[in-house]
Amino acid sequence: MFVYILGAGAMGCVFGAKLSAAGWRVHLIDVNAKQIAAINEAGLKLSGDNGKKTYRLPASNAADAKETADLIIVFTKSLHTSDGIASMKHVIGDKTYVLTLQNGLGNAEKIAACVARDRILEGVTTVPADLVSPGVVASHGSGGVQFYTLTGETAPIVEEISAALAKAGIDAKADPAIREAIWTKVIFNATMNATCALLDTTPGPLGDREDGIALAAALIEEGASVASASGCPIDAAGVHAMAKMSMTQHRNHIPSMLQDLRAGRRTEVDDINGAIVRQARAHGVHAPMHETLWRLMRVREDL
Repeated sequence: MFVYILGAGAMGCVFGAKLSAAGWRVHLIDVNAKQIAAINEAGLKLSGDNGKKTYRLPASNAADAKETADLIIVFTKSLHTSDGIASMKHVIGDKTYVLTLQNGLGNAEKIAACVARDRILEGVTTVPADLVSPGVVASHGSGGVQFYTLTGETAPIVEEISAALAKAGIDAKADPAIREAIWTKVIFNATMNATCALLDTTPGPLGDREDGIALAAALIEEGASVASASGCPIDAAGVHAMAKMSMTQHRNHIPSMLQDLRAGRRTEVDDINGAIVRQARAHGVHAPMHETLWRLMRVREDL
């Protein structure tokens, strides 16, 4: 199996390293020249629970990719999905599959502009990943992957990917109810990620305050109501549990939106809180709290 990892940030590098160790041929694709150079010159260095290891994987920009892909796994930020997949059109063949494990709603639909819907898979991951420096990533703790085909029909590639991820030490679940898992993660991110980013804090201090806990709870319930209206009811209690775990067991974790704001980058808020608002409007319900967070974040990005 020959796979491109589109988006060689922290998560893409962790998956690339583990899949290469499982026997797949892996090529990392990114736009960051420093990241590409570091990986090609010194190898991809991964620090995990079992120590440190260096993986020799090719890395390049999309234009330098030549071989037709069996599989492309997309890890770019959601705001770069359309441009990213378009940049790979020259290595997408009739038998190429594309799996998105990105944050947000609507990534699979963006990919469908370049790839047939029956060749697209979508999912979520909870695998921990941190970018330490160019070419150096860390992954401590456990996590997994849930995914399935966009069409909802089974395909041999589902079992093939599941087996490879399992061999790589990543718990993988082929889940026909994948839309519920995607909505669950979107609501969690819309609640914790955006709130922490706006308050310039990690989850711990938010959970130390009654108002912080109440705010998170209200955002989760509002998001769950939108999911239900859109035809994808979720288990809100599960999202509440995820938020509590974030506030207690991951107190000092710096959410990705906060990292982006501190670095002066655009965030994924349009495809997370903004997507919830668009779904609410499309189905005749209101999401005033998420709309407020969305608009505040958009203003904050421009300041």
